[in-house]
Amino acid sequence: MQSVRLKKLFIFPRLAPRSTWTRLFPSFLSAVVVAVGMLPGAVSSHAQDTKTTQTVPAAKEKFDVGAAGLYQVTNQSNGNSIKEDTTESGGVLVSFRQPYRPWLGYEADLSYTKFYEAYNKGIVKVESNVTDLSFSYLLQSPVIYGVQPYLTLGGGIILFSPISGTLTNLNQTVPKSLPSQLLPEFTYSFGLKLPLFSRFGVNGGLRGLKYKTPDFHQVSIDTRRLRTTLQPNLGLYYRF
Repeated sequence: MQSVRLKKLFIFPRLAPRSTWTRLFPSFLSAVVVAVGMLPGAVSSHAQDTKTTQTVPAAKEKFDVGAAGLYQVTNQSNGNSIKEDTTESGGVLVSFRQPYRPWLGYEADLSYTKFYEAYNKGIVKVESNVTDLSFSYLLQSPVIYGVQPYLTLGGGIILFSPISGTLTNLNQTVPKSLPSQLLPEFTYSFGLKLPLFSRFGVNGGLRGLKYKTPDFHQVSIDTRRLRTTLQPNLGLYYRF
C-alpha cells in the first residue's frame, strides 16, 4: 500500500506535465516549420529589393543643343610677297554636344559669318559668306561650383563663298567674279556651361579655327600661309 501511494505521489504528478507538453509540442513544431518555410521568401524578397535599389541607373545627361552669337577676328596672313587682311564681323554658332560620361563625348559645330578679304591693301578685295562645319572630341567635367568647364579638339571644313569681288588697278575698281573655295580646318574650343534650370543653361567660350588662307584658286593672291580665326561666343543651350 505504501508503494502504491509513493507511485501516486511521485510518478503520476510527473506524468501530467509531460502529457501537457506532448499535446503542445505538435503545435509548436508546426509554427517553427511555417516560420522556417517563410524565411527564404522573406530573405529573397529583401535581396531582390536591395538589388533593384542598387541597380537603378542614375539619371545622366544625354545631349544638348545650343545656339550662340559669335564675334569673328582673323589674323593677318603675310607670305609670298602678299599681305592679306580681313574685316571683323558677327555671326551665329550652333552646337550639338553628347557627353557619354565625364571627359568622354563629342561635339558638332556649325558657324556662319560674312566678312571682307583684302589683298595688298585692297588691290584685290573679296566679300564672302563663310560657313564651317566641324566635329570634335569633347572633354567635359562634372559640375564644379555650379559650372561645367569643357574643352574640344577636332577638325572639319570651311567654305568661302564670294558675294562680290573687286580688282583695283590704276585707281580703277573692276568687278571680278571669283569661285568658292572649300578648305580643311583644325578646330579647338574651351569655355564654361552654367546650368540655370533643369534643362536650360548659358554657354560661353572661345572657339579657334586654323586653316590655309583662301586664295579663291588665284595664284596671284596665294600667300601659302596658315591663318587663325577666333570666335568668342555666348549663348543658350537646351539639355534633352
